[in-house]
Amino acid sequence: MERNSIEERFRSMLEPVVKEQGLKLISVEYVKESGNYYLRGYIDKPDDDVSINDCTMVSRIISNRLDKEDFIEDAYTLEICSKGFMEH
Repeated sequence: MERNSIEERFRSMLEPVVKEQGLKLISVEYVKESGNYYLRGYIDKPDDDVSINDCTMVSRIISNRLDKEDFIEDAYTLEICSKGFMEH
């Protein structure tokens, strides 16, 4: 599956989860860095900072759904990050 297809499918899975938690999905990416693949979702929280608990909660929910769907052939690391992480 192509990178764009993976990102689109991930976005469609992640967006409702993020919204259910009162958060906003900023962007997603599927990238290879130093020989490893990363599937990342960047989230934001209206009127507040995103906490580690927010990231952990979204990560647990979406991880279970990704395991069931199993549409990514390569081994990857799932990361749910605050939008501030994008700026570093």
